[in-house]
Amino acid sequence: MTEVYKENLQTYSPWFFFTLLYIVVDYGRPQDILPIGFLKPGMVMILILAGFVLFNGSFLKPQDKQTKLILAFIALLAAYVPFARNNFFAYRATKDMFFYLPFILSTIICVNSIRQLKKMIFVCIFVMIYVACYSLKYKGAGSGNYFQDENDLGMYMNMWIPFCYFLFVAEKGKLKKLIYGLGLTTGIASIVVSSSRGGFVGLVCVFLAVWLFSRRKVISLIILCILGISIYFLAPETYWKRMETIKDTNSGTALERRLSWKAAWDMFLDNPLGVGGNNFPARFPEYQSSEHKRGMWGRVAHSLWFTLISELGIFGIIIYSLLLYYNIKDILYLKGINHDKKNGDLVYLQYFSRGTIASLAGYFASGTFLSVLYYPHYWYLTGLIVAAVNIAKKMLSESEAKIPATT
Repeated sequence: MTEVYKENLQTYSPWFFFTLLYIVVDYGRPQDILPIGFLKPGMVMILILAGFVLFNGSFLKPQDKQTKLILAFIALLAAYVPFARNNFFAYRATKDMFFYLPFILSTIICVNSIRQLKKMIFVCIFVMIYVACYSLKYKGAGSGNYFQDENDLGMYMNMWIPFCYFLFVAEKGKLKKLIYGLGLTTGIASIVVSSSRGGFVGLVCVFLAVWLFSRRKVISLIILCILGISIYFLAPETYWKRMETIKDTNSGTALERRLSWKAAWDMFLDNPLGVGGNNFPARFPEYQSSEHKRGMWGRVAHSLWFTLISELGIFGIIIYSLLLYYNIKDILYLKGINHDKKNGDLVYLQYFSRGTIASLAGYFASGTFLSVLYYPHYWYLTGLIVAAVNIAKKMLSESEAKIPATT
């Protein structure tokens, strides 16, 4: 059996097919517009992928540090369940994270060739275009689940816009170039239509990161300026009036966020080990400012970072920081690969790494103002990073093996 045939067999294996299908179901959510919701397609996909993972068995001894840290994060969430003020909220946070595992592990295990990685990214961007078009039709509202709020929608777009940009530059084929260009423009348009201030801040950070990590900075600057000028002239006046309110931090939602962050900090000081997953809302009335309405039970921290420190405390901070460290380390490894420009696959991995850096910039910039710690985006992206590094190491070892030894 030739290597090419083996790769084709892997690319079209049932496991890989269902991994791709999971993205369509989880983010595209056809069950929201088609009469198939009663079938629970999301849960069906989770069970199918979990079956593949269990049958494979390699998850029992994970080789990468990220998987170990994700498992530690879930274990930490589970440890809080019996002790949290609201046990159900803590259980729900643990359950949600646990249900992300089949897809994360499937990505790491079965996305093991450059062709599979390219198909995975292409499907992710195709689904992103669908979500963007849906939001344009419904004036900034997403298709449900992770996208019901315009700020959540903006953060998701900011994560995939960099991949659209860098792959548009790297791609040779006209059709894929068209798809990536469409993703870039519809993603930016959906952020504008959503009028999300967090989305705007994230987009600015994405543009900056794209320019900083572009190889051809002059060309990138020209493209980004064209995009920026287009936004300036095409966005309605009401959009810019709303963006101007970003500077006002002493009133409105900006003040409420600051007060929530102060409450989260005080909660952390009183509970340095954390209050448990999803339990900031249950404990908020104890720490809320007098400037808030009384009895604001259920209010979230409105920040990834303040959710983390208040709910999972010192151990959560350590685990999450280590996960970020190893992700960045792997991204820089991909970015630093020496390659022949004729090797399109290694060039793709380099552009993937640049897109990932800008994606994280957009995610964390937008996530600073949103309670998205338990959203799947970052955890799924971690799986892609690990898969990409495994593929790169495999490709480099194979290329070295082909070089005849010299005496």
